[in-house]
Parts: sequence; structure tokens; C-alpha cells
Amino acid sequence: MQNELNIEKKGYEQVLASHRITNLVRIRRALGYLLTLNFAILWAAPIIIQGQTYRHGLKRIFRLLYQHIEEIPGWRSFAVNRVYRMKADAAYFTAAVLCSLSTLVMVSIMFTQQVVHGSLPWWLIVIYYFHWVGPGGRMMGVAYTFAHREGHRSGGTLYRSSLGKLIGNPFENFLGLFYGVIPYNFSTSHVLLHHRLDGGKGDPIYLWDLDRTKWGDLMLYQWRMFCWITGFGSLAEFERQSGVHPKIDKARSSLRRGMITYYIWVPTIIIIFLIITGSTLASALLFLFFIYLQPLICMSTFLAFINIGQHGFLEFDADGRHIPLVTATTILDGHDDSFGEDYHFAHHFAPVVQLDRLRDNIIGQQSESLRVNGAVFKETTIFEIAIMLQLGKFKELISNHFVDFSKDSGAISANVDELSKLFESRAKRKEMSYEEYEFTYLPALRSRVRKLVDDGVCPDENRAYIYQSSRIIDAIR
Repeated sequence: MQNELNIEKKGYEQVLASHRITNLVRIRRALGYLLTLNFAILWAAPIIIQGQTYRHGLKRIFRLLYQHIEEIPGWRSFAVNRVYRMKADAAYFTAAVLCSLSTLVMVSIMFTQQVVHGSLPWWLIVIYYFHWVGPGGRMMGVAYTFAHREGHRSGGTLYRSSLGKLIGNPFENFLGLFYGVIPYNFSTSHVLLHHRLDGGKGDPIYLWDLDRTKWGDLMLYQWRMFCWITGFGSLAEFERQSGVHPKIDKARSSLRRGMITYYIWVPTIIIIFLIITGSTLASALLFLFFIYLQPLICMSTFLAFINIGQHGFLEFDADGRHIPLVTATTILDGHDDSFGEDYHFAHHFAPVVQLDRLRDNIIGQQSESLRVNGAVFKETTIFEIAIMLQLGKFKELISNHFVDFSKDSGAISANVDELSKLFESRAKRKEMSYEEYEFTYLPALRSRVRKLVDDGVCPDENRAYIYQSSRIIDAIR
């Protein structure tokens, strides 16, 4: 009788747990829809209009301006000799200066308006958002590109020693505050989680438990990306991996400090300053929401699309390992590539390759790309690839943008229909369900990692984390 009661109780608990998971998934998906709605209302128009006007005319004007600045006597040599450690990084200088000055001017205008009049008119907020996006997305693109670049060279090591000690990582930790960048997020989470695991299991922005062609799954992914961009997703993963890698605990401390800066110190300073200068509390909070917090909310949606464009396809080799040329996308002659962000395969698997050698790197991979039908495209953007996946436009993607290296090698190419079906299956392929990954795999990941070490598969837990991240789940159970 007691055994029957225990079995019945266990069954009831399982049903209850299942209902809780179902409800939690529904809530997360609903929050994803809210993030999408926010993006559609406040940010879609500035991003689309700025992108199209840049592509259809403004591009020539801004490239001419950029060229004139680059030709100022001593400008480039100053960047090479006084600013950056590596000569190749001087290519960032003009964009960095323009972005910094423009942002400081525009933010100053918003504060001045708030202080003088006690509030912001809606039309000025709209202008601010258009400026924040920038022509062709160049403002937000430069801010995030440089925060990202600095994150890979943390502690100011992107810059010459004396300058780096003085300014540290200005885009990641200072200017980035007004672009929704949590201080230290790139130098901690992006480097130690996303790159160390190459987007695989354990990465806070992992996406291969979701169908990248389904809108409902995109809503779930938006919530995951929101958790990452706010820092909470990465902080939870650092807690889970505590002690696994020598830098993990230090990174957790740095990220926590950055979150305190972003969520507590800066908002407190802004609100106190605005109230002292005459704003009401309600008006100061509105300023904080629309000017300071909205960029973070915007980028959670935008980066969800970007990461799908960069890692939207999944394929395994004969040993059950991810195929890097498929899981990381490359774009040749992209419409919006400024500093090599379109060469995402090289960024993950050949990070030492400099900006001016990225194209040569992927061309050197053409025989392997041909063998595996790598995710190499041309004359498009990361964002457009993500949209085509969502709309199911695989024939358009293949016929208009797929780079067919067989034409150069003389090999026989697969036809458009075959390649369309192949890439559609890759975009839909999942390693496991969302529920299994979130509520079964992740909670038991540390135990699984320890078992890999105990069984002699991996020499330590760090290598075990990396091992499991890029292998089909059946191969590591």
C-alpha cells in the first residue's frame, strides 16, 4: 500500500513539474513577443530607414567623408604610433573617433533638453533613436564592434600601453553604457563562454535546441538573448562553471561589478542629477527608460537575429562533431561589413587572422567548404540571412547568395533544389528540445562534465566542457 502511494506521489510530482515547465516556457515565449513588440514600435523604423537610405545613396557621402578624414596629414600615422598596439588596428581609428564624438554630442543634447525643459519631446527621442542607429546602422554597429574588439583584448591591451592604462576599454565599459553594453560583458562572457564553447552547449546564447525557421522558437531565443545581454544569463553560467577554468571566477566578479555599475550606480547618478536640476522623479525615470535602458532592450532583439544569421546552420561530421564551416557563417562582399564581422568562421576558428587577410583565409578553405557545403554566402547581410531563414526563403538564399566554390574547382555542383533542402534541414536541425536543454541537460551539465573526466575521456573539466559543447548529445551520454 505504501509503495503504491509513493508511486502515485512520484507520478503526481512529475505531472506537476511538467506543468511548471510548460507554463514557464509559455511565459518566456510571451516575454519574447513583448521584446519583439517593443522593437517593432520603437526601433524597426530607424533601423530599416537608416539601412536603406545608406545603401541607396548616403553610403557614397559617408565613404567620401571617411576618405577625406583618412587623408588628413599625420592622421593615420598618429593612430599607428600613438593609439593602437598593432598597426592593423589603426583601421578602426576614424570610425572610433566619429562614433565617440557624435555620441557625446547627442547624449549632451538630450541631457541639456531634459535639464532646461524638464522633459523630452517625443520627436527628439525619435531623432535620438535615428542617430543612435546611425546611417546604415553604423553608430550602433561601430559601438558594438569596438566593444567586442576591446573585449577580446581586455584591460586596454587593444591600445598602446600608456593609453590603455589610462582609458582601459572605453567602448566596452564607458561609451557602451548608452548602447546597452554591460561593462565587462564582452571580455568575460563573450570570450570565456561563447568563444570557448564556440556557441555550443553551455554557451548562454546557445541556439541549437531551437528551430531557427520558426517564429515561436525565435521568441524563446529572444528571451535567452535578453538574459545574456542583461548579464544575468552569463552570471548564472559562470556560477555553474565555478572553478572549471582559472579565469572563470575572476570573470564572474568582473561581470558582477559591471552589472552593478550599469543597473545601480549609473541610473542613480542620472536620476539624482536630473532631480537636482529640476526634473520630477517621473520625468527622470522616463528619461532613464527611453535614453539609457531602451538601447539594451533593442539590442536583445537585434542580436537575436544577428546570432541566428551567424550560427543558424547545424551539421555533424561522421564522429558526431559540429562542422565549423557550417555552424559559423561567412559572407563575402557583404553590404554592411565594415570591420570583418561578416567573416564569422574566421572570427571563431582563425582569430589571429587580421582584418585585411580575412577574405584570403576563407578562400583558402574553399576545398573543405566545397566538401561540406559550407555556409559561405555573398552580397547579403547577417540580418538578411536570419530573415530569410525565418521566412523559409532557402531557394532565394542559395540561388542568389550561396558561394559555389565548385565553379572555380571544376567539380560538379549540387543543384539549387538540393542545396536549398540541405540548408533548410540544417536550419531546422536541433540537438535536443528546448525543454530538455533548459530543464534537464543544463542542470546536470556539471555532473556530466565530471563524469567525462572520471571516465578518462577528458583530462580536466575545462576540456570536458569544450568536448561536450561541440558533439552530438548521443556521443557524450
